[in-house]
Amino acid sequence: MTNLIVEHEWKDKNKDAAFKVVGSIIDMQKNSKLPQGFKLLSVQVLGDKNRAICNWEAPSRDALLGLVKQVNPPTKFEVHEAQKIF
Repeated sequence: MTNLIVEHEWKDKNKDAAFKVVGSIIDMQKNSKLPQGFKLLSVQVLGDKNRAICNWEAPSRDALLGLVKQVNPPTKFEVHEAQKIF
């Protein structure tokens, strides 16, 4: 498993749609409906900046990138491998 960070940024006009996608992904995690091998660890919203940071475990960066593209959030996003130190 790979630890990954997805940074999302959206425009004000897309805020409701972005939060709808986030809510559905959180529900999928809570109900064990995400594809096998994917686990959403946390979502942190940077309120006044229209940004969110999502921490995932996934089989690979490419696999998570494919999942995010499939979900097609109304955001600009970047996927980064992260090494947990603490």
